[in-house]
Amino acid sequence: MATVLGVAGPDGAVLAGDRRETSRGSVESETVRRVFDYDFAGAAVVGEVGAIQEFDRRFGAELRTYRVETDEPMALDRVARTASEIAEAVGVDTLVVARDPEGTVPLREVGSDGRVLSTDTAALGSGASVAFGRLEDADTDEELDAVEELVRETLRVVAQRNSDTGTDVDVFRLERATDADAP
Repeated sequence: MATVLGVAGPDGAVLAGDRRETSRGSVESETVRRVFDYDFAGAAVVGEVGAIQEFDRRFGAELRTYRVETDEPMALDRVARTASEIAEAVGVDTLVVARDPEGTVPLREVGSDGRVLSTDTAALGSGASVAFGRLEDADTDEELDAVEELVRETLRVVAQRNSDTGTDVDVFRLERATDADAP
């Protein structure tokens, strides 16, 4: 299993995940996408490759349908509920971000059992314990560029200590909305 991370701060949120897929100690692929950009929302997903792809397909379709029907992006609470229903149905764990009504970008951890937790930092997957060791003392109140570098560096360290985590990384950033951008 790979590793995905999420950090939310005052300027926005960053999600990141590696692309490695292993099976019984062997690297099967270095090209598995786990971090997804839905324009006004993002997700970082761990689980079986087919389940990740199914989550992306279904979650993306729900977000697009809502936007077409309402002509606005889905709000954070609904994004988290939708992710929860799909994660439980397909058996994945995920981190999701979207803007709340104030324009901030909170982070939600969604379990394969449907639970939704609000948090400022999260790590899921095989390297989660190493990642938490680095993230728990980090300053997440930095500018978003510094938060992104923290997340990238954390995944580099995890990859050195966890053979199921690779060095190819995808990142999604969502900045806090200005008054003109607010949902």
